[in-house]
Amino acid sequence: MKTGLFILIAGILCVLLNDSLLFLQIRRYFKRKIYSYLFWLHSLFFVSCIVWYHLFIPSLKGPEAYFWVEKCISIILLFYTPKTLYIIVNAFSILLRKAKCIPAARIVNRLALGIALASFIVILNGITWYRYSYKIERETVCIKTLPDAFNDFRIVQLTDLHLGSYGEHYPGITKLVDEVNRLNPDLIVFTGDMVNSFASEMDPWIETLKKLKAKYGKYATTGNHDYGTYVKWSSKADQENNLKQFFKNMERADFTMLNNTNVPLVIANDTLYLAGVENWGLPPFPCFGKLTQALEGTDGYPVILLSHDPSHWRQEVLNYPVDLMLAGHTHAMQLGITIGSFRWSPAVYVYPEYNGLYTANGQQLYVSRGVGYLGFAGRIGQRPEITLIKLTNDCK
Repeated sequence: MKTGLFILIAGILCVLLNDSLLFLQIRRYFKRKIYSYLFWLHSLFFVSCIVWYHLFIPSLKGPEAYFWVEKCISIILLFYTPKTLYIIVNAFSILLRKAKCIPAARIVNRLALGIALASFIVILNGITWYRYSYKIERETVCIKTLPDAFNDFRIVQLTDLHLGSYGEHYPGITKLVDEVNRLNPDLIVFTGDMVNSFASEMDPWIETLKKLKAKYGKYATTGNHDYGTYVKWSSKADQENNLKQFFKNMERADFTMLNNTNVPLVIANDTLYLAGVENWGLPPFPCFGKLTQALEGTDGYPVILLSHDPSHWRQEVLNYPVDLMLAGHTHAMQLGITIGSFRWSPAVYVYPEYNGLYTANGQQLYVSRGVGYLGFAGRIGQRPEITLIKLTNDCK
């Protein structure tokens, strides 16, 4: 209760402070009082939204809470990020004006307006079209010990779908299935975080996900969110039943779970092992992964490992004979810049391997930035990813 009250007061103060600073900077443009009234009416609207959030959101149970929290966060960011940027940049215009540098002040003022408008457009795009503008990332991965029968074997990796973040009529999931099936993969793997917390998040989408097709099947492992650890359950039994239902839902969607186990993929008497661990994470994330158990019986064969958290690679996996690990988890923070071969995301300061293909000690890691979103209902500069990996033993 105290935390909720703190968020309420802090939110209201931030809105009022931001709008007060903005009003002081632009009030000279308000030639009529009606404009001032309209400005503060819009500010009152956002204060009301924060109060509504405080009163309404805690009463929600299940996936609906995530949906509305993310929408509220996104709308506030949509309007208050541009305002904040304008206030900061335009402050230099005010200083220049006081120094009698009027032409320079006008240029900086227009720059502030341009930056604010651009940020509004970018965020609006991120929470509308961009969030299901899937990008197919094609990667050729060489495994020297790969049997010839697996040359050109095509794997589609999906991860971090976070189904509870969408409304039931969200068009992106059907589009995702269509795009994957058009690739005609040999294998589909899912590397965790199908849901935000609740198994019921899958209910509207099970039949749609069931339509994902691959010649050699669909395999998955768990992510930190799939265990429901971010929800206050009425009892431990409720949480355990939620996890059991999650596994049932994955089975209904035709996914085979690799929970600290492995499966041989066989083509023309050649074998490649696909292994998977339950979520392995550094604190505060849950750690249920048992790599030794997952790799039992794979000695002498090439191995591809599914593990949700990329930090697992350097912490443990590099000490084992795993040729390729596939991970997700980072979302590339749903924020970044990609220009040609140049890529940057603040995720790099938390996860050195946050997106793309990495190599160490002759072993490889591919980290997908994921399909879905969490917290902020969109993506900026980091399109949702469908990964298409082609295996080869031609390592020239």
